[in-house]
Amino acid sequence: MKENATLFGLTVFRERPVPLASRDPAEARLMFLEHALVRGEYRTRGAFQEKNRQVFERVARLRDKARRSELLDSEAMLTFFDKRVPADVTDGAGFEVWRRKAEAADPDVLVLSMEDALSHDPGLSPAHYPDALKLHGASVPVTYTFDPSAEDDGITLSVPLLLLAQIGPGELDWTIPGWQREKLTALLEQLPRAQRKQLGPLPDLVDLLAKELEPFRGPMIPALARAVSRLCGVDVSEESFRADAVVPYLRITLRVLDERGKELARGRDVDALLKQHGGHARAALRSAAPASDWERKGLTAWTFGELPAVVTRRIGNLEVRSHPALVDRGATVDLVLLETSAAADAATRTGVRRLLMLAARGHVAVSAARMPPPFPSLDGAPPARGQADAFRALVLARGVDDAFKLAPGAPLPRTKAAFEALLRDGSPRIEQAARDWANAVVVTSAELSKTLAALKAASTGPSGAAAVRDIRSQLGQLFPAKLIEWVPFSRLLHYPRYLRAAQARLARAVANPGKDAGKAAPFTPLWETFLARYATVREQEAAQELRWTFEELRVAIFAPEVTTPVSVTVAKVGAALAALR
Repeated sequence: MKENATLFGLTVFRERPVPLASRDPAEARLMFLEHALVRGEYRTRGAFQEKNRQVFERVARLRDKARRSELLDSEAMLTFFDKRVPADVTDGAGFEVWRRKAEAADPDVLVLSMEDALSHDPGLSPAHYPDALKLHGASVPVTYTFDPSAEDDGITLSVPLLLLAQIGPGELDWTIPGWQREKLTALLEQLPRAQRKQLGPLPDLVDLLAKELEPFRGPMIPALARAVSRLCGVDVSEESFRADAVVPYLRITLRVLDERGKELARGRDVDALLKQHGGHARAALRSAAPASDWERKGLTAWTFGELPAVVTRRIGNLEVRSHPALVDRGATVDLVLLETSAAADAATRTGVRRLLMLAARGHVAVSAARMPPPFPSLDGAPPARGQADAFRALVLARGVDDAFKLAPGAPLPRTKAAFEALLRDGSPRIEQAARDWANAVVVTSAELSKTLAALKAASTGPSGAAAVRDIRSQLGQLFPAKLIEWVPFSRLLHYPRYLRAAQARLARAVANPGKDAGKAAPFTPLWETFLARYATVREQEAAQELRWTFEELRVAIFAPEVTTPVSVTVAKVGAALAALR
């Protein structure tokens, strides 16, 4: 501040500087902190200014990542210096005296940390806007573009071709932690209004989802649909969400790099890029990978020690996670590395079965001699020799799976000790389990032969033609080409009853086609609706169970004397179909 003075009307001095500290020391200190230290208008010999400048640059980059154009929060900086600089420091001279003593005791007393600079904005954290993401154990660089007009506005992941083979569809629908809540909100807002109202306040739901969901662990949309359905008690299908409809910057741009770091492709349609370059990626991974202890051919026994779920190898500059698997080659097993855990588990289940069969070859040989021929062909053609052998091998394999409890989802042995324990427990059960499967196939084949013969006889006349067509279609659904590979044993035991009911229906339809048509009237629309929806429903287990309920409904409607294990009606099946999601 400045002052003027006069004496008897004469000017003594004009605009003479007056130290503010002498009049208002608190205001003088505040002005010094704000102008000298916060705004940087004061130059000091202390190193803290340069260090703080570097912090300011990092904060500016972070704000740019977060798509925030506002300047650094001066309040946070003022708070920082106010806590450290004594109350009696009001100018540069006093500050320098204090600084030298203070820095002698603590060299960083005036050095800002990122936490200090962001103290008034706790939501802005470097961890929320990382420079790299972990994908399948590998660190993938993340770059940021804040330009709504740019094609790569948002984040770009630069993924080596070798890593691309391990990324599955939908896995890159996630985004960085800083935008995760925003993306969840955008996806939920796409839902139909009526359905959205059932979810309650979206901010509260987003809070729950953000805590529960783990980004980049499998595809995002199925995980989101399951979580919303569970948390809200409302059936929300995957198809309700459209990951490609959110604002562009919330969708990842994928940049695919070759072995030398050269860009091969880029774009936001990640699944299309995975399809386009996935085969090349798998081939590149196989050709670039060095020889591994996890790749052995022609194994006939468990001679390889432990079988871990995942191993990590360095290929070039990349740490690649692979999954050891046992692959059934018929008479032997190969130990290989596969790109995904799902592929490795599926292969290993059959590989373990082969090793068990080799180890228990005595029981297996006895059972193999008892395996039945294939089911009669629906078109009457005899099976080829190779098809018959393959069918018998599959029936035997299903018996072995039951003996050793190798159903999908069951734990697999990972050590030699666990394998040998499984071998001891299951070997005595092989012959009985294989016999049970063989008997079920024989009984089913006998009833199928009778049904086919009845259809052939009924086809010679016009009466019952509609029933003949429907039953042929039913048999096509009951006996697909690879039925024996997946049908549960407990379900196969019901097949003879289904076939006897079809035979009874056919006999009645030939005698009274009008009555059969009346019985089919309520059934056919439900069945056709189910077939149209079956492939797209989310609840596949419920859909499969309902599919068998339709077979029971056929029995109840067309041949009630054959009986069903549980009561089943058109109304019950219609309600179950309506509830299917």
